Amino acid sequence: MKKRSIAEGSADRLGGRVLLRRMLPLVVFFSLLALVPPTKAQPKAKNVLVLSGGRGRVSINLMEYSLRTRFQRPVNFSIVDLENPRFEQESYQQNLAEALRGGYSAEKLDLVIAVMTPSLEFAVEYRDRIFPGVPIVFMSVSTPLPDQMWHGVTGVASAEGIPQTIDLALRLHPDTKAVAVITDVSEVDKDWLAEEHSDLLLRHPQVTEIDLVGPANPGLLQRIATLPPHTVALFQLFPQDANQPAFGAYDVLAAVAQRLPTYSIVPAIILDRGGIGGATYDPTKDAVLAGEIAARVLSGERADNIPVAHNSNTQFSVDWRQLRRWNIPESALPPGTRVLYREPSLWVRGRKYFLAGIAVIVAQTLLIFGLFWQRARRKETEAELRRSEEKFSKSFRESPLAISIVSTKDGRYIDVNETFEQQTGWRRNELIGRSPLDLGLWADPDQRSLFIKRLLAEGKVRDLEVKVRRKDGQIRTALGSAELIEVNGEPCALSVIADVTERKQAEEALAGLSGRLIEAQEEERKRIARELHDDYNQRLAMLAIDLERLAENGGHSSVETSQYLHQLSDHATKLGDDLHSLSHRLHSSTLETLGLVAGVKAFCKEFAEQQGVQVDFVHENVPLKVPSDAALCMFRITQEALRNVKRHSGAHRAEVRLEQADGRLHLSVSDGGRGFDSGKPAAERGIGIHSMEERLRPLGGKLEIHSRIMEGTKIDAWLPLKIATAA
Repeated sequence: MKKRSIAEGSADRLGGRVLLRRMLPLVVFFSLLALVPPTKAQPKAKNVLVLSGGRGRVSINLMEYSLRTRFQRPVNFSIVDLENPRFEQESYQQNLAEALRGGYSAEKLDLVIAVMTPSLEFAVEYRDRIFPGVPIVFMSVSTPLPDQMWHGVTGVASAEGIPQTIDLALRLHPDTKAVAVITDVSEVDKDWLAEEHSDLLLRHPQVTEIDLVGPANPGLLQRIATLPPHTVALFQLFPQDANQPAFGAYDVLAAVAQRLPTYSIVPAIILDRGGIGGATYDPTKDAVLAGEIAARVLSGERADNIPVAHNSNTQFSVDWRQLRRWNIPESALPPGTRVLYREPSLWVRGRKYFLAGIAVIVAQTLLIFGLFWQRARRKETEAELRRSEEKFSKSFRESPLAISIVSTKDGRYIDVNETFEQQTGWRRNELIGRSPLDLGLWADPDQRSLFIKRLLAEGKVRDLEVKVRRKDGQIRTALGSAELIEVNGEPCALSVIADVTERKQAEEALAGLSGRLIEAQEEERKRIARELHDDYNQRLAMLAIDLERLAENGGHSSVETSQYLHQLSDHATKLGDDLHSLSHRLHSSTLETLGLVAGVKAFCKEFAEQQGVQVDFVHENVPLKVPSDAALCMFRITQEALRNVKRHSGAHRAEVRLEQADGRLHLSVSDGGRGFDSGKPAAERGIGIHSMEERLRPLGGKLEIHSRIMEGTKIDAWLPLKIATAA
């Protein structure tokens, strides 16, 4: 259905007003409508499927921007991440292809973009089954391409950076006699090894090649220990993403980098781990070229008629700390080299101290001159002092904040300003000579006693929230600060307070609204979970049973048909299991039935099985009956924290601790992952952390986050048991 234009809608409203107010003839109204131009039909959007190898999200964003700047029609992007420990298995790829075929069977694809070599190989092998006839554009691919390019396939081939990395190593170490190539035995590694062998063969006999081929193991360290002097290491052992063994590639890298200058054609795996650096292709140009080619294909050009673009640009990256360690001057680096982890200079590190020292010297100099100058202007200074006192008195009287001066000796008012009179309802002549206790100004006298003790001990009090009773009995909330001063040689307290009653009421209303929103969200989750479990899950179970019966009883059906029916039954059963798991995540029946400890323990076990992350759950001294609101709050925080471990930390193990300490429920979730800068402002934190804080706030709880980069993360949630019981 076409939408009416804004101009047409305006004409309708204008015509309506004319008819209602001035009763003009209908002819005028239809004449106005005739002047409105017809709405133009929106062009149909193009559909693009991106198969990502898992490490190119930034490049995908650059490619998308490059495509949209050159193709003005709407484009819908769908991104599928193929990175998985089981991706190399043929059965996994077949199941993935079947899932993609079912997921995109109802959607007409105009283009497939393959990012990295595994994605390209998968797309070429299974495209007739998943998206027949759809052109393919590849990017971030450096593996040698076939002599005869596949039909309907084009893209960007990137330089591998092998000769550039070898040139960099020999340039920075001119006395090198041998290059030790440390690599594995995969197909990609074999191709790289062959190219490295060809390049090093040209440098023979000045430089010899030593091949250390094989997986990471302790035996490899023994071979590395026997390498001769004046040897440079070319490291290309890749760490495993999952199921990391006890001894891995990083252990080998640590041993090699400790003994030899180490380089890599993939600098990211050695930088900040003892390696010097290397050369790799320019990802920015790669993404821009891929976006240009994709725009040409979407504009109607055949992929077979677009030649493969070659990104020969390489980018050098080195670790400044390793340059210092191996005594390599920066002047020896190729132009344009990225120097990372540079240590700040002495001036940058000590700038604040230097500036402070200079400021002290300048201040002392000015003070000396000031002492002499003060003698000459003593009378003028006294006059200035009197004027200053007059200004202070005027500011004191006319300040929009309530100000009072109270003697700390007997607690009686010495002076107050007009704002203080307005906020408390007491006149100045009624206050002078009387104490706040005499007037009952403090709604909580004990709080005033603590305030006086703290003021006398520390000399000042900042941002103290108190309840003030006005003369008419009304209780108001005030935020104040106080400082010890002297008036005529007598110690007094100068207090400044502001009425924040309306703000506190707004904060309480906002907190109540937040609590109601969370409660509504939980009710909706419970409803959806119940509907998934009681309706869709049961229907899928019946469908799986019917398919199984049909497969068993189809006497005249072929073997292929029977197998296919069995597969459909298995798919339906797995889908039912996934729906059951989703229902459990939305609403934990274990939490509702057996309590907080059982609910958290069950979720930790389920999370570990599904996500491949070991979760150690420990509980101590937790009450058997925790109120439902408090239990649900702690349970949701556990869910969100463990999901963050999986999404962001890269850790393979986490610990969840639930205990009662100092009259409070304490939940701790920690991991040893990559961590982050916890000192960032609250506004820059993720939505998950804000969600935890919003859940704790209505119950009077508190959230603490402790994290450092590469040192793991720990989240502590505290909930007072009294407040939890009241909830």
